[in-house]
Amino acid sequence: MYIDTHAHFDLCIEDGDITEEDLLVEMEESGTAFGVQISIDVKGLRWSYDFAKKHRDRGIRFSLGIHPSSRATEIDLESLAALTEEVMVAGDIDLFFGIGETGLDYYRMHQPAAMQQRSFEFQIGLAQHHGVPVIVHSREAMDDTVAILKRLKPGKGIMHCFSGDSTAAAGILDLGMYISFAGNLTYKNAHELHDAAKYVPLDRMLLETDAPFLTPVPFRGKKNRPHYVSHTYKFLAQLRGEKLSSIEDAVYRNFLAVSGAK
Repeated sequence: MYIDTHAHFDLCIEDGDITEEDLLVEMEESGTAFGVQISIDVKGLRWSYDFAKKHRDRGIRFSLGIHPSSRATEIDLESLAALTEEVMVAGDIDLFFGIGETGLDYYRMHQPAAMQQRSFEFQIGLAQHHGVPVIVHSREAMDDTVAILKRLKPGKGIMHCFSGDSTAAAGILDLGMYISFAGNLTYKNAHELHDAAKYVPLDRMLLETDAPFLTPVPFRGKKNRPHYVSHTYKFLAQLRGEKLSSIEDAVYRNFLAVSGAK
């Protein structure tokens, strides 16, 4: 059984190349039992929640969050908090994977650093208030990301799409967080990432696609899809010299432990 712990189903279908039903059928046929729809902006929050409710019995879970590249005014953050409260009151915690993705992105700098940091800190606080994980994005901003995490101590969390070396991985593990690897793990020249994936203990590891981005080998160059996560599982098993079933079991246990999802 495979699990895609981080995908953007809304972005996968926005061009009309594939339908949400097609994506779900592909997951089922590949043995991908769960997929997590990750929110990135205010306009997508309600869609993510409704998508998970609609496909509850097909393994869809969701997050609520504002990506560091998305606008995050005080009104936007209040909207996020209000919908999170609605989810908790409605009793849909079994579908709710956490707050995010949030964090810092100094590579593209679509939003000012001050707005990104304010949004990140607010969302960490929201996750703490509700006792759910925070799903962290960090690109060209690891020092500031870690500094905020150390200061606010969110507790449960996931460093999504990890792209550092084993030293950086050790720092994230010291924060008590899980580390999630995406399709770029399968790239031939990702030597530091390979070392990190061999270093991180299985009981602190998750796998994802970040679909439609970071498509794994052998489909690199095409748009990513949630069911392609199976290729990252297989690559990781070979890389670590582990049985594929051991990787599957570990990720499933971690998926349950980090969020309480069922």
